[in-house]
Formats: sequence, structure tokens, C-alpha cells
Amino acid sequence: MSDEFVSVAELSKLGPGKLLRIVVDGHAYMLANVDGTVFATDDMCTHEDASLSTGALHGDCVSCPLHGSRFNVRTGEPSEEPAEKALQTYETQVIGDDIRLRLG
Repeated sequence: MSDEFVSVAELSKLGPGKLLRIVVDGHAYMLANVDGTVFATDDMCTHEDASLSTGALHGDCVSCPLHGSRFNVRTGEPSEEPAEKALQTYETQVIGDDIRLRLG
């Protein structure tokens, strides 16, 4: 995979406090809009296979819909059990309505 930014979504489809699941080259990512800043992590909970984008965003933490694990979307670090392993995070940039993700 390239180390360049690629367009993945439109900001107008990711309002403040919302989550969005995107798939790029077969890999699922979660985008989170925290007070107008977009963060990106892997979409799957590190505890058990559950899509975090179907969970809830509370400030800068997403809660897993399956067992309630919470992760900081800025750092990927878990803040509540049962998850103990951090999520992979990805650098984002927003240009106009274009959300871009660095995948490399």
C-alpha cells in the first residue's frame, strides 16, 4: 500500500459526534468526527470481532456495541475492559468536503 493520502469519504456524510465505516482495499476503517476533527482507526474491536462504527461515540471515545470496551479514537488506546489491545490509528486530512486517509 502507498504511504500517500487517499480520498475515502465526504465530510458532509460524517457530522460531529458521528461514526462512519469505510472499506478500502478490503480493509475496514472507522472514521469519527470529534468536534469537527476527523480521526481514523481500524473498525474491528481488538477484544472480539465487532464493528466499532456501530457503537457509540462519547466525546473522543468509542464504545464497542458487543461488550462495552471503550477506545480513545485519537490514540487507539483502550480505556475500559474487556479490550486490552489498542486499535491501529491512521492519519487523516480534510480538504474541503474530502476526507483523506494515509494508509501506508
